[in-house]
Amino acid sequence: MYEDFYGLKERPFNLLPDPDFLYLSPQHKLARAYLEYGINQRVGFVLLTGEIGTGKTTLIKSLLKSRERNQRLGVLYQTTVGAVDLLEVLLKEFEVRGHYNSRTTRLAAFNQFLLTAYGRGEHVVLLVDEAQNLGPEALEELRLLSNLQTEKEPLLQVILVGQPGLRERLRHPALRQLAQRVAVHYHLSPLNRQETKEYINFRLARAGGSGVFTESAQDKLYEYTQGVPRRLNAWCDLALVAGFAEGRREIDGEFIDTVIAAQGGSLEGTEERETLASEGLAARPETSESGIHASKNGLEATVVELSGRLTRLEGLVLEMTSQLVPVLSRFLSKPLPPEPALPSEDIMQHPAPPEEEPHPEDQPPVPKSWWSRLWEHG
Repeated sequence: MYEDFYGLKERPFNLLPDPDFLYLSPQHKLARAYLEYGINQRVGFVLLTGEIGTGKTTLIKSLLKSRERNQRLGVLYQTTVGAVDLLEVLLKEFEVRGHYNSRTTRLAAFNQFLLTAYGRGEHVVLLVDEAQNLGPEALEELRLLSNLQTEKEPLLQVILVGQPGLRERLRHPALRQLAQRVAVHYHLSPLNRQETKEYINFRLARAGGSGVFTESAQDKLYEYTQGVPRRLNAWCDLALVAGFAEGRREIDGEFIDTVIAAQGGSLEGTEERETLASEGLAARPETSESGIHASKNGLEATVVELSGRLTRLEGLVLEMTSQLVPVLSRFLSKPLPPEPALPSEDIMQHPAPPEEEPHPEDQPPVPKSWWSRLWEHG
């Protein structure tokens, strides 16, 4: 659409992982070196993690493209499978033909495939992308599959690639044995500001262009994307479309602000929300300006309500005090009654008959206390 306008051979910021456009930052170079070392040395399990959109899949595809002839690589992209179906998926991926009706027959067929490949001098490597979606049972199944080995090396090399939640999952006690078999582990982080600028210019040059994004535009793109390559691809591509529509040969920082504002900002949440979602947990809601005002208003209403309750309580205490003080004063002001004299011997021999208690209806009504009135009125 805009390729001819900017003198490009192809779109430089395609969202699909393309190994031809892999920008090898220092950390991407190190990650690739670790992956190549793990494969060539057949160390067993290799773990590559990173935030969403940091280039893990592009790195894997670059590795697949440059693999050696004796390597038999299989890639598992659909990882929402259980332990029961995992073996069947692997047999299809490595093109092991046959009908296997039970786990025992599928396991025997896969083991035979590994032995046959080893006999031909092939090195079988399994790359598992988005491995954080595998449950503990499926991950344990992979560990069991890697048990088949020669005296010096395993017959199946496994590379697990996933989001940071994969590291947390491997810390589960049930996966302790698998975690101990991870010989190489590397974590990819987003690009820094300088790497972000190099990334933009590298992809433009790869597509045959240069000088489209000014320094201010590159700074703005870093601020909006925080150096995540996938986000950079999305916003750069939209900026090129908008620049073409307006006939802009050069895109600056102010125009980047306009493009992003026109799109209503990013559809993504925060990094914290993305990581928790990958682990199957609920994320905390984002704090916005309206949310802050709502929280402030709610707090003020709570304070007002508590203040009213304290005022009513203070009135009740004052009323109780005003009624109790006169009663206590009268009680304390009365002299103590004299001690009764001991009854004489004659009285003890002829006691007076007990006085007849008055009938309850003849007694005067007892005035209700403050507590009684308070109880009746709630």
